[in-house]
Amino acid sequence: MTIAAVALYDRIQAELVESRRRRDGVTLDTLSLLKSELVKASKEAAAGGRIDDELVVRLARKEVKRREEAIDVYRKAGRAESARREEAEKEVLKAFLPAAMSEGDVEAEVAAVIAVLKPEGPKGFGMVMKEATARLAGRAEGAQIAAAARKLLGP
Repeated sequence: MTIAAVALYDRIQAELVESRRRRDGVTLDTLSLLKSELVKASKEAAAGGRIDDELVVRLARKEVKRREEAIDVYRKAGRAESARREEAEKEVLKAFLPAAMSEGDVEAEVAAVIAVLKPEGPKGFGMVMKEATARLAGRAEGAQIAAAARKLLGP
């Protein structure tokens, strides 16, 4: 396993030590799980045995989505305590994600992609999405990018 540009991974390690010292069970459990997921993902062929910031952000975002789904399930089942724990874990994970872009910023980026690609109306949606998603990876949600692309490409 190679650790390249490990600012986020180092932060996870430091937070693990600190949460152990503070006896913060939620943070300790959440970051331990994230670390094990990172090690497991780094062993897959696509990662090539590397843990970099992109992998940390991708897995943290995936775990945040899992927590959001679990919160909904727990609330519907009337399990408020379990929902609160999931919310606490979600907040720990969100600390490792970059700040979300505003709608205006996403629209500006998608507009720049459209200006470069010059798609033919709504038919070029897929082409615009592919390029915009690559450009905004880790900074904006796919649904947010799609909404901006639809708005700018028209009906």
